[in-house]
Amino acid sequence: MKNLKLIFLLSFLISFVFPSLCISKTTPLKTKVDEIIIPADAHEKAIAALKQLGPKRGAKKINFHMVKIDSRMNEILGVIRGIEAKSEKIESALKDLSAKETETEFQIELSGDVLFDFDKWDMRPEAEESLKKVAEIINASESPKVKISGHTDSKGADDYNQQLSEKRAESVKNWLIENTEVDPKIIETSGYGESKPVEPNTNPDGSDNPEGRHKNRRVEIVVKKK
Repeated sequence: MKNLKLIFLLSFLISFVFPSLCISKTTPLKTKVDEIIIPADAHEKAIAALKQLGPKRGAKKINFHMVKIDSRMNEILGVIRGIEAKSEKIESALKDLSAKETETEFQIELSGDVLFDFDKWDMRPEAEESLKKVAEIINASESPKVKISGHTDSKGADDYNQQLSEKRAESVKNWLIENTEVDPKIIETSGYGESKPVEPNTNPDGSDNPEGRHKNRRVEIVVKKK
């Protein structure tokens, strides 16, 4: 409030001392500049007012805060753009993998026939593109925990299928660790053999169900959200 009063006083003094600067719209401009005489008391009051305002007169402080605000706004906009880019990457990868999303996790199911050759656990080259998208989801979401589980159909002995499912889950984990930037500490694996089929391995009449077996040979990946 004190500075406002001083500014008003200074403005009044200037208008009083330099009346030629305050020209109305109806007053024609003079071609000759009149001699200006500044009264001594007015000059002293103007100098005193400037001294009280101080050398900075508030300008640098305002500019400093404006710079801080602009810098902070740029930081916020940068964070927003980063979040949007991550979200777009996750959405694209989920769509390509036909994955599901819940409030707490991303659920990805990969066909065992695409990932591995029959009765094997070594990764096929054709599987790499899908696993890269899995890594994109894990990294973009900054997941704290990833669970990889292997599953088989019912052909073969139970013990053998159990071991095969475990080895396949480990194989997926190892590929992600060796070929992407996924943190190995957040990944855990398990195998369920033939114990959790998603489709019947046989038809009601007892005949073989190849389509059901195909769906049961799978690797499920659950990516927990941050």
